[in-house]
Amino acid sequence: MTLLDQLKYQFKSGGVSIKIIYINVFVYVLFLILGNAFALMKWNPDGINNIDDYFSFNSSPLIFLKRPWTILTYMFLHGSFWHIFNNMLIYFFTARMYEDLLGKKSALSTYIIGGFCGAILYLITQNLFPLFRDMGDIPMLGASAAVMAVFVGLATYTPNFEVMLFGIIKIKMKYLAIVWVAFDIVGLSNSDGIAHFAHLGGAFWGYVYVTNFKKGKDISYWFHDFLTKMSGLTNKRKIKIVYKKKKEEKKSSVTNFKSRQQKVDEILDKIKLSGYESLTKQEKDYLFDASKHI
Repeated sequence: MTLLDQLKYQFKSGGVSIKIIYINVFVYVLFLILGNAFALMKWNPDGINNIDDYFSFNSSPLIFLKRPWTILTYMFLHGSFWHIFNNMLIYFFTARMYEDLLGKKSALSTYIIGGFCGAILYLITQNLFPLFRDMGDIPMLGASAAVMAVFVGLATYTPNFEVMLFGIIKIKMKYLAIVWVAFDIVGLSNSDGIAHFAHLGGAFWGYVYVTNFKKGKDISYWFHDFLTKMSGLTNKRKIKIVYKKKKEEKKSSVTNFKSRQQKVDEILDKIKLSGYESLTKQEKDYLFDASKHI
């Protein structure tokens, strides 16, 4: 099997988190190539000096209205190798566990809607505060807001889960999230080129979504409904199949669901007590498989 075949297999068989990482890396390499090609050929479409600007989220409401797609595309773009490396490194170490615990749908919606919230808050604050208005129209790109949503969401769901920071210090997730958010709050007025308000927008969504999720409410249902409509899928066929089942089959289905839910609850209790790393490979695989049915 060639390297390309291996990458294709991992992309198809991997979860939402793996697919998002692959897409980010692919887009980064693609725009790196296109950027060099445009610069060498002196191509300047629509007066844009940098091709990234056409897909980056701009602080100007008028530019956003002209390029509405940028509220989605900006979160898959990165300005440098270290920019994408840092974002994907943090995402890699949090997204898989988040997906295992909350399911694929939640993993996708948290990333995308977290990015949306980051962009919206960035747009509002850049035009609300005189400090930012005086800077003019500033494009924004990067997955930081989306990654922040996943990170804070995970910390909200498993606040006492402990990680080894730099392989030396053992610290709980909730404290890491608090420190990261605090850094963004402190840096709100700094001219450091970092969209701190966008980070906070992503953090806000991650916290609010998971808080409601723990109460049994999925406030991102509209996002999943939209994806379902876009893909042309309906639940009519599934409903018909359910009604055609015999009573015995229904009983068996309910029993299997209760048994699976009980097993998942036991694994989650173990995570709360001893942390995610205390799980055996079988338990991690079972949790991942169960998340597909969420």
